[in-house]
Amino acid sequence: MSLDLGDDAARLDNLELEAAGYKQSMPRQFSLWSLSALSFTLTCTWLGTGSSVGISLTEASSAGTLWSLPIAGMMTLVVSAGMAELASAYPCAGAQYYWSFMVSSDEYKPFLSFVNGWVSVLGWWLGAGSVANFVSSMILDIVYVWYPDYSQQHWQQYLIYVGLIWVAVAINVFGSQWIPLYNKFVFLLSIVTLTSTMIVLFVVGRHHHATASFIFTDTTSKSGWSSEGWTFMLAVGNAVYSFLGSDGGAHLCEEIPLPGKNVPKVIMYPLLMGLITAFPFAAALMYAITDLSAVLATPTGLPLIEIYRQGTGSNVAASILMAVFAFCFFSNLVANATTASRTLWAFSRDGALPYSKIWMAVHPRFQMPLNAMLLSASCISIYGVIFIGSTTAFSAMLSAAIVFLQTSCVIPQAILLYRGRDKVLPERYFSLGKCGAAINGVSVAWVVFLDILYCFPTSMPVTPQNMSYVSVVSTGLVAFVIALWFTSKKGKFVGPHVNYALLEERRHAAIVGRLEVVDGLSTQNSEDAVGMAQKS
Repeated sequence: MSLDLGDDAARLDNLELEAAGYKQSMPRQFSLWSLSALSFTLTCTWLGTGSSVGISLTEASSAGTLWSLPIAGMMTLVVSAGMAELASAYPCAGAQYYWSFMVSSDEYKPFLSFVNGWVSVLGWWLGAGSVANFVSSMILDIVYVWYPDYSQQHWQQYLIYVGLIWVAVAINVFGSQWIPLYNKFVFLLSIVTLTSTMIVLFVVGRHHHATASFIFTDTTSKSGWSSEGWTFMLAVGNAVYSFLGSDGGAHLCEEIPLPGKNVPKVIMYPLLMGLITAFPFAAALMYAITDLSAVLATPTGLPLIEIYRQGTGSNVAASILMAVFAFCFFSNLVANATTASRTLWAFSRDGALPYSKIWMAVHPRFQMPLNAMLLSASCISIYGVIFIGSTTAFSAMLSAAIVFLQTSCVIPQAILLYRGRDKVLPERYFSLGKCGAAINGVSVAWVVFLDILYCFPTSMPVTPQNMSYVSVVSTGLVAFVIALWFTSKKGKFVGPHVNYALLEERRHAAIVGRLEVVDGLSTQNSEDAVGMAQKS
């Protein structure tokens, strides 16, 4: 008995997905190159560095801003390495949700996967909101440069915020087939923009720039904290934002051939590029500063354009650099919308959400989860209303994005450590081997530390305006998820329907290239199909 796979390598991927509990619903339109480009657009470390540089300068110092990046980057690589192994073992779009289900004991599978699924969804929604908030601020920054008497209003920024979200949705819907090409373009544009910006700042500012001691060794903090070590850790925590979103590729794994082999590369490669590029970009920004007080006192609260203006000495040049930066960051929002919709769609396939049948639908024309994307955009738009009333509360939600996304990545790693890696993990392309336990352990410890760190105020003395409300926001959202479980899903939600024996056979086939008949299960020599997948 045999199943004819022909020369279509994707059919072997579809068989493995079927054994994992799902039917192939999304087109596998991404290549390793295009999905890596999307992942780079999501993490895009230089964008996170530029957008949050003012926070780092306030919380720590110029040297702290610079040296915090490699530490945050290396630790994010450690967390992502553990995540990449799980993505290789269980290549499903549910990612953290599905991994938590597969590595948990039978008794706790539904509850732990349900909670982590919601943590991941909320993290992506909060992250998308932070990006839309930053881009809307950048647009108003450019306006302020040319109209210094302009008085920015919160409601104006909110309208821009909402407009950006729905433009990103429109691009994802009406340009769904062009998303891989679009992200390739953004990747190339980002590289060109990053390189040209650094050259401009270093060359134009060669006769008026910051001193080497200010850039590399100054530890003067404006935060009010007396401990330099503590303020540096605050800067490290802030720098983590620059590396956020590395799990994006895992949520699109059902849209790429050989996901078990390719997705770990998609997770790790962009982070390595970000680690290499973030430090010189941050150094260029510190180099361009000639008046730190003016940078920190910018009326818009986002000092990047002031740094550009000091570095170039020109409003025109600063506006151009800022406009291209803002476009690249908007493309990050487009990628956020892509990923958030897949996260919600994958989670709803197993009935985890109210009215899941609506959110799990894939639009037949656009071939993407339209309803899930509309729900995500609506929720992100609604909680942005908070910005009108309180920028402090909204900022807490942005910090909570880091807490939720990072925590969702280590929950399955913590379960692995508790239950035993060798007992739980199946055969996979990418394995951490003997280093696995150490990497998982360090990942969990690091994220626990971050979760505690974000609950502290970033400046002293503490006031209602500067205190950290992250603990309040996070506790409130988690309480909502747990209440949802006990009121509507306990005893009803069971998670994905997995055929473990068939999944093991087909995973082995995907790795070694041969699917054989075992006790009546599907069989086929698939060496040709896998060979073609490897060539792609």
